[in-house]
Parts: sequence; C-alpha cells; structure tokens
Amino acid sequence: MNRQASKGFSIGVIAPIITLIIYIAFFLEIEIDTAIAKFESTNTLPHHISLSVFLTNIILFFMHLKTNNEDISKGILAATFIYAFFVVYIKFF
Repeated sequence: MNRQASKGFSIGVIAPIITLIIYIAFFLEIEIDTAIAKFESTNTLPHHISLSVFLTNIILFFMHLKTNNEDISKGILAATFIYAFFVVYIKFF
C-alpha cells in the first residue's frame, strides 16, 4: 500500500469513530460508556457502527474521488470493508 492509500485508510478508520462520538455526545446527550452499554443491551451496536461508517466514509470517499485523490479513496474503501467485516462479526458472533 502506498503512502496516500495508507493515509486514506487511517482517515477511513478514525473518522467514523469521531462521528459516532459526536453523535452520542451531542445528539443523544449521554456519556459514551453509558451509550455503548445501552447499545449492547438493546443489540443495536452494529447498527450504530455501520450507520456512522456509511455516512462518514461515503462522504469522504466521494469527496476525495471528486478531487482526483484516487489513492486516498482506495484507502477509505478498504477501511469501509474492514468495518463491514467487523460489524458482521459483532452481529453474528
């Protein structure tokens, strides 16, 4: 993986986490550990993770694709696939 793809992968991994934290802190207005425990008890943690990944990474992917940064877009797409496998693992195992 080249340097730009690595940068895109890092962006694709970190940005959804930040989005989920902002969603919990500002929209749900509860503490992060309480929200995660509530998501786990109601079995909606994979839903929240996949929604934050989808919304964040699709915007970042197309933004970098539009500005001709294809290598960064490839890294973001790779991070999205890693998250997809992670969500499937959480959901079924």
